[in-house]
Amino acid sequence: MPFEVYRPRSSRENVVALTKHHIRIGGKLVDKLGGNRVEVAFDREKNRLRIKGVEDGGMMLNKNKIGARGIFRYFDIDNKKGSYAAEYNEKENAVFVDLNQSK
Repeated sequence: MPFEVYRPRSSRENVVALTKHHIRIGGKLVDKLGGNRVEVAFDREKNRLRIKGVEDGGMMLNKNKIGARGIFRYFDIDNKKGSYAAEYNEKENAVFVDLNQSK
């Protein structure tokens, strides 16, 4: 049997992870948002999250995490724990996460 090489996944990838209490954003994406405040929105039809960098208001981004228990309850997002590929849209200064496609 041939050897299979382990390559750890970098936390700096374009990945957003949903845990029981947080939304964790990959380091590259956090850098692109350019600040420590974000606005979180949810498109129920497409089952997509939008995490947008804002100057005022919004939620505090602590390192690369957002406290998300209230978000999950408000949008009724259950059983979505895991990692998801994310795309950054420069025009909107936002990260889009498709919750239909787990990584």
